[in-house]
Amino acid sequence: MRARGIFWVWTALGLCAVTVFGAMTWLTRNVLAAERERATARHERALAEARADLEERTRLALWRMDALGAAVVLRENLHPAAHYELLTQSPFLTSSDPEVFLHFQIQQGGGLASPELDEHNAKEAGVDAKIIEERKERMKHLRVLLSANPLPGDEWTQLNCAALHGETTWNSVPKDAPKEQERNRQLRDTISGDELRQQAAYQSYNNTGEYAKRAKAVAKNLDQATDNYTRNQQQEIQLAQPQAPGGMIPSTASTDITPMRCVWLGGELLLLRQVSKRSPAMTKAVQGVWLNPKALKEQLLAEVADLLPRAALTPTEEAKNPLALVSFPFLLERNEAAVAPLVEAARIGAPLIIGWVAVLLAVLATSLLVRGVMRLSERRASFVSAVTHELRTPLTTFRLYSDMLETGAVKEEKRGHYLRVLSREADRLSHLVENVLAFSRIERGNARSNVRDADAAELLGGMRERFESRLATAGLALEMEIPSGVRVRADIAAVEHILFNLIDNAAKYAAAGDPPVVAISAKQAGRFVEITVRDHGPGIAAPERGRIFQAFHKSAREAAETQPGVGLGLALSRRLARAAGGDLKCASSASGACFILSLPSLPPG
Repeated sequence: MRARGIFWVWTALGLCAVTVFGAMTWLTRNVLAAERERATARHERALAEARADLEERTRLALWRMDALGAAVVLRENLHPAAHYELLTQSPFLTSSDPEVFLHFQIQQGGGLASPELDEHNAKEAGVDAKIIEERKERMKHLRVLLSANPLPGDEWTQLNCAALHGETTWNSVPKDAPKEQERNRQLRDTISGDELRQQAAYQSYNNTGEYAKRAKAVAKNLDQATDNYTRNQQQEIQLAQPQAPGGMIPSTASTDITPMRCVWLGGELLLLRQVSKRSPAMTKAVQGVWLNPKALKEQLLAEVADLLPRAALTPTEEAKNPLALVSFPFLLERNEAAVAPLVEAARIGAPLIIGWVAVLLAVLATSLLVRGVMRLSERRASFVSAVTHELRTPLTTFRLYSDMLETGAVKEEKRGHYLRVLSREADRLSHLVENVLAFSRIERGNARSNVRDADAAELLGGMRERFESRLATAGLALEMEIPSGVRVRADIAAVEHILFNLIDNAAKYAAAGDPPVVAISAKQAGRFVEITVRDHGPGIAAPERGRIFQAFHKSAREAAETQPGVGLGLALSRRLARAAGGDLKCASSASGACFILSLPSLPPG
């Protein structure tokens, strides 16, 4: 094939490969982009699910803490005002609640007092004097806090203002969230299921709505419990008083008590309420509970440890923050972020990998096929050229010499020489045709094999005359060293064909060797018998030792410039050797060419 044709063939193949690779690259890019989008969507859904789960756990945790906090506030609200009096044995003497530092009372125009410091009734109540001393220290500390408070006024003024502030703050807490409820209703009308749950707006509206519900529930419970307790107390008082004539109940002193509200004062957490008595003159007092924020927070956080294990509570004055408690002025810090599970990065899947492998293999196979076809075409062209050249020379000799012999142009004494030349050329053509036909049979798989056991010395001895005859035409002698007892298992005709090809090559290329001898030797080498054919010609260069076994490796130019032949004999010889279970190799040699034929051996018999 011409160079221009080869160029266009490879150019077309390259364009096809570029097109296929471009299409696969585009497909891969789109697949990876789609996979990245799916991974991003999965991650966003997982993150939204994690956020929704965190918000739901937060709301449940706030409900739990407000339930516990409301119980503490309700417990303190249910203590009657009389428990804060100093003239009776108060149950506060024996109080041991860890979240309470001190119960105290202050009357307008008076100073701080606490029934927990009643030394007169302490012994009777079984309270240790050491505990009374600790409570006295707390009272001193409370007075110091009030004196250090930057707000103006004495202790009564500060505590009374703080009680009013607590009531005002409580009244500002929203007990309903109609806007958020309406927005959530609108969302539920358009979205449902997990998609609704994962909406950030839905969760935000829920938090605000739940905050209002918690406030309403706590207020209702406190107001209902306080009303019931007040009603029961009034009934007990009326039953305990004697009736006046005519069944009338005499007038009694009335007491107005506001619910206890939480408030921060000077960095301390207090529960305060206002008490007004008319007996018969009006007296006002503020009763309160000094709380232990640390113990209180520990109790509240213990309730939600399973929901928010890293949560914390911080003081707050906010009355509308959805994360704030209703029962106590604490703000919930979750210390936990919504974390989505790891999503695998986009990667090429098995079908795409298989597609790429298939495309690469297809391109590679096509390239190899085109290369093989082109090489076969070149070798076929070379073979035709070489055979044409090989046939032209002897045919020309035949025509010229036969014409000369026919016309009597050859003297009688020269006729023998001419006839010998014609015979040699006939043998040469016969050998060429024999090689081509044998190679063709092997290529088609039609070669017949007649394998039998033989003694190497007898086998080679029967071929000696033919070898010597061929070498004699080139002025070469034959030396054979074959030890006795060496047996081989091979096709005798194939062995003779192989060795004759080697002898024929030696006659062509080593005719000028020094000494003019071709040596054939044999030896046992493990499971094989190695037959070596060595000459003393120019030898074969190392890079050429593999190429010479390729069929039709000679081009027309090489056939014309070198010794006669089409480059088929060695390729045929190697295939015959391997078909017989052996091999044919070109070994390195200090001088000349050296070929080693390996044949399966038989143990000596």
